[in-house]
Amino acid sequence: MADVSKFLAKADEALKKRNYDYAIQMYESAMEADPGNPAARSNFRLALVRKYDAEGYPKTFGLGAGGMLTRAVSKDQNKLLVETEKLILKDPKSLKYNLRVAELLAGMNHHEAAVAVLEFAAKAGDLKEDKQAPAVLMLLAKEYAEVGKVTEANNVLGRATRLAPNDKQLKVLQKELSAKTYNAKVGTAKSSYDLVQNRDEADLLEILRKGNITEEQAAKLMEELDKKLQTNPLDRRAIRDVGEVLAKRKKYNEAADRLYAFLKLDPSATEIGDIAAKYKNMWFDGMIQLCAKKAQEEPAKAAAYQAKARELREEKKKFQLDEYGRGVEAAPTDLDKRFMYGQALLDAGNQQEAFKQFQKAKGSPKHAKKANLLMGQCLLSMGRLEMAEMAFQEVEKLLGEGDEDMRKELMYFEADLLERKGDPAASLDRFRALYMEDMEFRDVEQRIDRLKAAVGA
Repeated sequence: MADVSKFLAKADEALKKRNYDYAIQMYESAMEADPGNPAARSNFRLALVRKYDAEGYPKTFGLGAGGMLTRAVSKDQNKLLVETEKLILKDPKSLKYNLRVAELLAGMNHHEAAVAVLEFAAKAGDLKEDKQAPAVLMLLAKEYAEVGKVTEANNVLGRATRLAPNDKQLKVLQKELSAKTYNAKVGTAKSSYDLVQNRDEADLLEILRKGNITEEQAAKLMEELDKKLQTNPLDRRAIRDVGEVLAKRKKYNEAADRLYAFLKLDPSATEIGDIAAKYKNMWFDGMIQLCAKKAQEEPAKAAAYQAKARELREEKKKFQLDEYGRGVEAAPTDLDKRFMYGQALLDAGNQQEAFKQFQKAKGSPKHAKKANLLMGQCLLSMGRLEMAEMAFQEVEKLLGEGDEDMRKELMYFEADLLERKGDPAASLDRFRALYMEDMEFRDVEQRIDRLKAAVGA
């Protein structure tokens, strides 16, 4: 194994200074010298993402006939790996390209490097929409098992199963991992009592994964998980399970508090912070819904409950602005965070700053449609009607089957645009068409009544 520490040090320093081209060059040199170096693989991709987020993704990419031919016929595995890695220059988030690289690394017994590539792909890629997602997660599960991370392997395999429940390969892999999990636990058990404990814990965790849990089961799980955290306060899997147990008992605020406390111990655990924010938002939503329910059940106190709901909404807005703003600052290339921060800014009435976030977020295939739509909404609110119209035309091109809800949003904004442009009759027709699709959409009925009065209909 070659010493590539100098390459990595130079690359890391260049990345901090946003000298992306030099950083990419140094990471490439490190990968060629030490093909199994996981840091070089993952940071090479990170540098590319940051470069493309700042400068735009390449529209075309040519490897040249020689490069593709080498990749297709070369018997030299190292040379084949170098050529395949060049595909990542086209799209570092591509599940397909990262899967090809990881398969080669796994075949060459560079399992740590394969894990690094697949972890990056699983985090940066679109697992919900990309057909390659189950294959990526399956290989990641296998590679986790190869490096002894059996718990992580089982967790990833669970995600793969949710995406492809009928995949036969998954069932075979589940059996293999179950055997490895059992053998790992038997190997560390000191007595038959330990084995029984392991089985009991596994049974409880299986219940947690499957669905709702009773208060008694929750108490037993919390006891086991707290023991784990006492032994290892930085056990990320254990704290995620703590959050899940509390969330299943609808104790969202307590779940968020536990996860945020963990984040203070390990500030690098950004994924724990993301989960904590999700639970905190669920708590706000639950409390707002409870206020609405109580207002209906107790009319005499309705005004007080409605006031409390307004207070909670304002608190939620402030929380999201702070939380997502910190998230973007910590991970400026994370387009999911950009999108959520844009939504928070829009909800808070800061259309100009929200527009800037959506401009970045639309680079994500996952958020492209919605981000373009919300860019149009921002422009509409800012009074930039001609550009809003351009944005809505772009959204129209992007929408396809399964985008019915977004199409209704588009109809609403287009109708609003027509009214703002001084054409109430056309706006009325557009709102009426929307009413025929969904009479309860937003305030469409009130908008129709108001426009009818305006045009004398």
